[in-house]
Amino acid sequence: MAAMRRSRKMTLDHLAGMTGLNKGYLSRVERGEKTPSIATALKLSQAFAVSVSALFGEAVDETTIHIVRSHDRAAPANQPAEAYFEPLSQAAGGVEAFLLYPSRDFGPDGRVDHGGTEIIFVVSGKIEIQFSDRSVTLGTGDFLQFPGHLAHQLRALDGGSSALVAVTREK
Repeated sequence: MAAMRRSRKMTLDHLAGMTGLNKGYLSRVERGEKTPSIATALKLSQAFAVSVSALFGEAVDETTIHIVRSHDRAAPANQPAEAYFEPLSQAAGGVEAFLLYPSRDFGPDGRVDHGGTEIIFVVSGKIEIQFSDRSVTLGTGDFLQFPGHLAHQLRALDGGSSALVAVTREK
């Protein structure tokens, strides 16, 4: 229950106000020291807009799982000369994810920056990420995470390079 509350950026005070329950009691429920009554469980599930079974982890709320099937995406037949992004997810849960097929040269637009956090996982090949004061080379299976506000650009160091890129978006 605590994770559900935190994922919604809700304080115990806010939850107490929504449910009419005591903040101390809610804290003990979260720590497993108290077992809520059926009436309390119903109030909590209503506050979180989930079923009672989802509240206690017995069922997965379908809206919390985001699936994009490979056959629903159109991958390029041949790797284009320019960088190519293949969207995997459009900000589901505040995260944008895509496959990147970078070009061999840094793009004409130079370095980019954005809010949130960026992660890069190299699926195949070698990729260079250039920051303002250094470059980082990643190979197949390597992972990089950095704040998106750091200006950066990417390029492939060999043919057939691809990377999973995910960017969190601050709400």
